[in-house]
Amino acid sequence: MQERRRVRRTRVYKCAKISMNGSLRDCVVRDISSLGARLAFVSTVSIPDRLSLTFDDARTLRACRVAWRSVTEIGVEFSEATFHSAA
Repeated sequence: MQERRRVRRTRVYKCAKISMNGSLRDCVVRDISSLGARLAFVSTVSIPDRLSLTFDDARTLRACRVAWRSVTEIGVEFSEATFHSAA
């Protein structure tokens, strides 16, 4: 498979959550860069195309747009350059 990313991603195995429609859902970040990340789930069926990623139980959120999806993973592009406080 040809690499098409603009920035090299770092492989990680980090627990995180996504915020969508007012609720939180667990995920695992498999790789990450300054521009996006690959997130793993049990199933991606109910995940919307826009969501927020958090590593600290939604105290800070990073807006994301789904760039691709499979049955158990999604690739997200960060919509903004920084995390924002949820407060």
